[in-house]
Amino acid sequence: MPEFHSLKVKEIVKETNDTVSVSFQVPEDLKEAYAFTPGQYLTLKLTINNEEQRRSYSICSSSAEDITVAVKRVENGLVSSYLNEVLKENDEMEVMTPEGNFTLETDQAKKRKFVGFAAGSGITPIMSMIKELSMDETETVFTLFYSNKMESDVIFKHQLDKLAGDNLKINYIYTRQKLNNPLLEGRIDKSKATELIKADLSCLNADAFYLCGPEEMIFNVKSALEEFGVLNTKIKFELFTTPVLMAEKPKQQEADENFDGEALVTVIYDDEEIDFNLNKDGDTILDAAMDNDVDVPFSCKGAVCCTCKAKVTEGKVTMDANYALSDQEVEDGYVLACQSHPASAKVTLDFD
Repeated sequence: MPEFHSLKVKEIVKETNDTVSVSFQVPEDLKEAYAFTPGQYLTLKLTINNEEQRRSYSICSSSAEDITVAVKRVENGLVSSYLNEVLKENDEMEVMTPEGNFTLETDQAKKRKFVGFAAGSGITPIMSMIKELSMDETETVFTLFYSNKMESDVIFKHQLDKLAGDNLKINYIYTRQKLNNPLLEGRIDKSKATELIKADLSCLNADAFYLCGPEEMIFNVKSALEEFGVLNTKIKFELFTTPVLMAEKPKQQEADENFDGEALVTVIYDDEEIDFNLNKDGDTILDAAMDNDVDVPFSCKGAVCCTCKAKVTEGKVTMDANYALSDQEVEDGYVLACQSHPASAKVTLDFD
């Protein structure tokens, strides 16, 4: 069950003009709670201008390092600006234990092969994967296609160059910088993704493909890979913002035939049960639970992260959107509380 703890900021490193990495000091008694699988994220809780703010940032460190996130300053971004410009070393912050399904395959039984497509700050979860694999004594190979405006915008370039070799093949792609190779110039649209794959068809034998960055890039690369015959189960992606291009009705249960719209909802969190009435067309179960003073976990409220994941143990629930849970998780009864509405007269949602 995800929970917040107060952690001290151990180190802040300026990675580029608009990006910092923030490392946290985890006390010995919390080491196990903050153990993570590369690709997961941390949710930070801050108070800015007397208002609580929550944001999720991908972990960019390996398991052998201090747990670290990278934050790129977004124009008019309240939290990203604070973390880049105001936060100081030794400050304390509420940090949720690691969450996320965009994770590195962990089968150590064979030589593995992975391909990553990243743009901008989309490198952060993939960087964690690359660092973890660099400690692996097997012959795992990771091929990275990493897009930025210019070389000066490349987050972790020094670290990536140092790790590059037989086990890490890096292709830097620039949208506003001319190179001698047209293949490595311009945005990664579907045509560019197709060209990049054709230039190294061995990529298609990868065990998994990791895509992280703007939705449009993810959509284009995913489409190109599917046209090459790559199984959808091998294509894994992480969205940082609520999508538009991929918007579709999530797989879920249908409402009970006799359900009139008013439900008795029971929320279980931290071994406590809270009951309240909720209409199917009213607030989400997450918002209703918060209105009833339940401190349930959440972050994005946009169906992108899975911080508010809970299991339906009684009744039925429908979701407005889902970009974080796998089909198997949905089949197993998990939902995103921030998108969920009752679809039966009695609903029980268990966060524990």
